[in-house]
Amino acid sequence: MESLRINIINKDAIAILEGMEQVGLISLQWKEHGKNKLSRQLRGAISDTKANEMMQYIEKERSEWEERY
Repeated sequence: MESLRINIINKDAIAILEGMEQVGLISLQWKEHGKNKLSRQLRGAISDTKANEMMQYIEKERSEWEERY
């Protein structure tokens, strides 16, 4: 048995994966562990540079919002 980590881009993919699980082709691990912290599941999904860029963008948008309203 092999393990594979994937990123779901389209929510319809979850339904396909659940169907594959029902016919016994795969086993979905996230169902078994269910209560993992979201931060652990997403760790490493965004690079440090991209996260910093996003934070700077958010701060800029917030300051513009405060100036307007």
